[in-house]
Amino acid sequence: MSNEGNRRSLAFDNAINSLGRVTSVISLALMLAVPAIITMAHDIPIKILEILGAAAGLIAVFAPVAIIENISYYPIIGAGAVYLSCITGNIMNMKLPSALSGMKIAGVEPGSEKGDIISILSVAISSFTTVSILALSIFIIGKFITPYLENPALKPAFANIMPSLLGALMTPFVKKNVKIAVAPFITAAVLCFILGGEVVQRIQSFLLPVVMGLSVLAAYWMYKKNMIGANENEKHR
Repeated sequence: MSNEGNRRSLAFDNAINSLGRVTSVISLALMLAVPAIITMAHDIPIKILEILGAAAGLIAVFAPVAIIENISYYPIIGAGAVYLSCITGNIMNMKLPSALSGMKIAGVEPGSEKGDIISILSVAISSFTTVSILALSIFIIGKFITPYLENPALKPAFANIMPSLLGALMTPFVKKNVKIAVAPFITAAVLCFILGGEVVQRIQSFLLPVVMGLSVLAAYWMYKKNMIGANENEKHR
């Protein structure tokens, strides 16, 4: 990439991070404003020690998960999509699959500049779509479709939406890098066999960096053994 291209890329990254920080602070303030206004309007006493006691358990669980997930998602969908996903929520079920699908349709690689831009657009469209569907469901069609959604025959389908989405979206990437995909697949399968599927599901955010680290080590070992090349992805384009 030329020096001009590097400068433009750096300027884009700086602008995204600056905008992301500002919008994150604004969003957090708006989220906190709702309980704050309700508390003031109803003159509810604020007991700091009780609040901290109730929040301590949640912070202990979700703070490491939030850090690990952001570090894991950043190389895949880029900073802009991470900021937007964290503000709008439901990253694993909606935003990450949308970004991966958008990059696949556009024919760009995750982690590339074009991939980051496509990820931002995909997450933004997903967010608008989610809000629109929620609005329609709440105010218009919710009462008509709820009985059908609560049908026991559909429960297994709703319980497996995320595995179905991620499995379908990740298959093309696995096919392009079968050798590299062997290590994380075996690691995840062994963990599920030893710990059980329910335990793995509960602690998947903590296991994710472990599996990622093992995958990187396995890929490096295969590269050193000439089992894969430096341009493994280029062979499949």
